[in-house]
Amino acid sequence: MSTLPTADPAPSPDSSPDWLAWLPPRLVALDVETTGLHETDRVVSFGAVVLTTASLAAGRPDIACHHLIFDPGRASHPRAEAVHGYDDWLLRHQDPAGRHAGALADLIAGADLVVAHNAAFDLGFLNRELREAGLPPVATKVYCTMEAYRRRGEKGRAALDAVCRRIGIGRVGARHGALEDAWLALRAYLWLQACPVAVARPTLAPPANLRAAPLRPEGPLPPRG
Repeated sequence: MSTLPTADPAPSPDSSPDWLAWLPPRLVALDVETTGLHETDRVVSFGAVVLTTASLAAGRPDIACHHLIFDPGRASHPRAEAVHGYDDWLLRHQDPAGRHAGALADLIAGADLVVAHNAAFDLGFLNRELREAGLPPVATKVYCTMEAYRRRGEKGRAALDAVCRRIGIGRVGARHGALEDAWLALRAYLWLQACPVAVARPTLAPPANLRAAPLRPEGPLPPRG
């Protein structure tokens, strides 16, 4: 006589999925856009997605987004400007990064883990801005999704766009926004950790501290004062 298969018992309300055990309680995925790639270049924008990982177990990820823009004190390299999309006239009318450095340091210090794709790049530039503001470098543990992807032995490039194609996500447009790239790095991290819960793309609002620039003058911009 055949019998019907026995259903698995319902999980206890207090039980947590196995994959949650190896995630930190609170993580900050971040990204910066810069004026270029040289060590004398500066940060143009900062994006971060803060995730309370316990919320993943309920399938309703609890995230907070941070998005800021800065006057880097210098013009961007043309290739860098083509990537981030902020021209020098707009950037001249923004806050310097040092005005927000303390808040950024506190945001990162409150995390158990910092996640970034090509973390050496992002943290290198961020630490320079902190140093310029008289603050210590980031001391929180850092996880680089690019290095972790390479350690998996995946074929092909390990650039963020390539990793995103591998996991079936991508940018809204061609330009790199710091907030969206922070979210992409977060999604890459959760995929690398075999977390089955997806964090939806946040609303990609402009930087919270963005100031409108006055009418751009005709001809070349005057030298920076």
